[in-house]
Amino acid sequence: MTAMIFSALAMTAIVGVRYLLSSGGFALATRLKHPGLYRGLEPQMRREIGWSLASAAIYGIPAGVVAWGWQTHGWTRIYTDVDAWPLWYLPASLLAYLLAHDTWFYWTHRWMHRPRPFRIAHAVHHASRPPTAWAAMSFHPVEAITGAVVIPALVFLIPIHVAVLGLVLTIMTVMGSATTWGGKCFRARLFMDQSGGG
Repeated sequence: MTAMIFSALAMTAIVGVRYLLSSGGFALATRLKHPGLYRGLEPQMRREIGWSLASAAIYGIPAGVVAWGWQTHGWTRIYTDVDAWPLWYLPASLLAYLLAHDTWFYWTHRWMHRPRPFRIAHAVHHASRPPTAWAAMSFHPVEAITGAVVIPALVFLIPIHVAVLGLVLTIMTVMGSATTWGGKCFRARLFMDQSGGG
């Protein structure tokens, strides 16, 4: 029981640090590229960080329990021997996890925009106006739970190498930060450069 609690706390810390590094990186890029853009948004950013760290626990606790179960009881389909499956399966499992996660996210996000779920939960995320780099995981606990179940459920269903799982989580973290915030500051310049207008 102590090992399971430690695993849940450790995973919560890992998710929290991953969030702080990714969102912090985008926040630093903003400060360098657009000085003063966040001026006056300090209270909002503190709220975003608070909700995000609470979400880190909601994501981290089940992930930690599943990691403990994998290590101590072999509960999951996570594997460490790269030869356990053909090499082509490594990128295939990466794509399968990303597709499953994004599909789940798309439909739950659409559901969150229905009036009642929006009012109860998703309004927390949309309270960030304009969203800053710190809003990536700024979720009400109800919304965080809908996102936190996907990967822990998938590891019981779809075999995945532990390194590929780490890559899935890294991609999800960076893309979560980038799509919540990053494109808003750099997208216009990117499209202007590609269209010849900048």
